[in-house]
Amino acid sequence: MDGSEEGLLLIATTMIALIAFAVTVLAVMLIYRKRKLEHQSDIRSMMEKFERELLQTQLEVQKQTMHSIGREIHDNVGQKLTLAKIITQQLQPWDARSEEKIQTIASTVDESLASLRQLSTRLASDDADKSLEQLLQAECNRLKNAEVRVELSCQSDGDIQSPSIRSFVFRIVQEFLQNSLKHSECSCLGVQLYKTRTGELVVKAFDNGRGFVLENASGSPGNGLRNMKNRAAFLKASLQITSNATGTTMQLTVPAHKLKTP
Repeated sequence: MDGSEEGLLLIATTMIALIAFAVTVLAVMLIYRKRKLEHQSDIRSMMEKFERELLQTQLEVQKQTMHSIGREIHDNVGQKLTLAKIITQQLQPWDARSEEKIQTIASTVDESLASLRQLSTRLASDDADKSLEQLLQAECNRLKNAEVRVELSCQSDGDIQSPSIRSFVFRIVQEFLQNSLKHSECSCLGVQLYKTRTGELVVKAFDNGRGFVLENASGSPGNGLRNMKNRAAFLKASLQITSNATGTTMQLTVPAHKLKTP
């Protein structure tokens, strides 16, 4: 073998070695990248699981607290007010003015009892088995007592498997409706529920009130708006609010995978 052949052989051997080295480095990089992505995916899954468990724990504690408050209102405060009403009605009026005052006291206690019974029933009720449509329907029926027109349109059954996720969606809508009732001076409230072609759940709520300036609210949002944004962020849902002189509209879009979260 002459010198030129040896040179060619050396070059070929070197090229093969370089190619093998490059392939090895590329394979190592691909394996590293794959394991890194798998590790990141595992971390995200663990974080989501932790957030779900934390939310479930918070909701269970909240539910137990509300049940306790409801029972305390019914069994303690309600009983005392009932006794006060009975004693007041048994008083012997000594003149027309005294009788009028006693009747006023009795009426006030009676109204307080009715309000406490309603509150204790709401606090002690268990909404975990109700669908989103049922929760919204009950809320709309309750708001009709405030002398506003309430419209509810449900083109979807709001199929949310997780009671905690369902509760978060409902609370966002409830917060909007309560704020509208308190601050917008509206005469009409509306809620629409439907799903997109890609399986996302869309909940729209609107009022025909005086509206507000979003720029001012965004700088220092009130508790209601802040709670809505925080809940939407936890759901990784899109929350859009538009407002002008003719009313305010909220649109909440919940990702499809959140509807199937156990």
